[in-house]
Amino acid sequence: MSTTTIETRAQVTAEQSPDPRRPGWTAVVETVLIVAGLARLVFGQQLGPVADGADRLRSITALLAEGRVDHSEYSLMGPLFSTPLWLLGKLVATPEAGIRYFNLVVFTAGLGALALLLRGLVPGTLIRRFLLLTVSASMIAPDVGHYGSEPFTMIFVMVGIVVVVRGRRRGWGWASMVVGAVNTPATLVGLGLVGLSQLWRDRRLRLVLPVVAAAALVLLEILVRHGGYVGDRGAKDIMPFSGRPGFSYPVFFGLLALLFSFGRGLVWYLPGMFLPIRGPLADLGPTGLDLARLQRLWLTFLGGLLLVYAPWWAWYGGMSWGPRFFLAGILPASLALALRLGHRQARLGADLLTLAVLIVSVWIGLNSLLWHELWPTACFNTPQSVEALCWHSPEYSSLWYPLVSWQFRYLTAGQWVSAAYSGGVLLWLGVPLVRRIAASTRAAWAERVAPRLARAEWRW
Repeated sequence: MSTTTIETRAQVTAEQSPDPRRPGWTAVVETVLIVAGLARLVFGQQLGPVADGADRLRSITALLAEGRVDHSEYSLMGPLFSTPLWLLGKLVATPEAGIRYFNLVVFTAGLGALALLLRGLVPGTLIRRFLLLTVSASMIAPDVGHYGSEPFTMIFVMVGIVVVVRGRRRGWGWASMVVGAVNTPATLVGLGLVGLSQLWRDRRLRLVLPVVAAAALVLLEILVRHGGYVGDRGAKDIMPFSGRPGFSYPVFFGLLALLFSFGRGLVWYLPGMFLPIRGPLADLGPTGLDLARLQRLWLTFLGGLLLVYAPWWAWYGGMSWGPRFFLAGILPASLALALRLGHRQARLGADLLTLAVLIVSVWIGLNSLLWHELWPTACFNTPQSVEALCWHSPEYSSLWYPLVSWQFRYLTAGQWVSAAYSGGVLLWLGVPLVRRIAASTRAAWAERVAPRLARAEWRW
């Protein structure tokens, strides 16, 4: 029997064993899971500005309370948008009381914008899966709990790209991207690559204007605030290229580290981003939005970030959970995984890969929520500590150290609820996939293995 026949019968078997869940109930359950996931981000972790976020809070406080612009390397663009929450917090208690929710508000509003922009153009099931994975099976938790720049930049740039691809009110999309890029100046290269891609596609020279505008705003803020990273460097340790200033890290090793290191590698923390989606898109059929183009532009932006951060001495992003500079990657990763979950014509091997990525992604969501402040003493806090262990070794990486140190022994009741939620999401999204895998396995056994066993001449 030919391989084509086996695959065809496996597909027929899968089609004859559809997911028994009714469409109406599916929408209700997935909507409830999305809302519950957002609530988990609010109540399942401690919120408040830390590290870079504390500096941003000081900057916006100096502007609003004292009427002065301080000297800082961090942009005021994002903090300016948090002014209503700063004022509300000051009215109720302290400015920090309102500021701590800023990134959660931005993230939630961004998801709402994505849902509205995609509604009617792509199937509702795909939208809900995409949003559910973004909320519950990604590394978003620690960043929306703090006051850093990455969530704001992610939402404004990536949603802006959706607006541009959608084709209506493109000017608003480019304006959104400019605001997001100015908030994190290193992303100008990513914005430039997106602009170059669209310029080449549309043959319109005016598409260089958003990039020029963003660069001008960044330069203006640096001049006014005397900001920038001039002379910035890390400490010298056992690593051969440590202690150098600025963009002095070897690009080759920087790319390897950003892609494959166990503590920061995109392959481990954003596995869905590397899943091929040509087959799922063909299975999905025509849609009102060019999802392939959207994914390409999202990945183009992230490619620009790789080019910027690979040669920087602090490519690892300091003491943070996972590769925080690439937080925007959770959107293309979630979209690819959502498409693969709905790909009913996939081969057995493809479904097994999708299941593995789903399991790891759900673990990433839970891990980043519960243990993003878990810092091994082997990496920090003692004179003998070697920080690079947490960036490169699997045992001390943020992704796997909770298993090494058996952190499940110390979970509170609320954290067990979070773990149960993650388990529920995994079952909801994974059970139909497991059914497809089982159907394909049975078909392959009946067509290929069983006949060979029956014809074999068995002897000792």
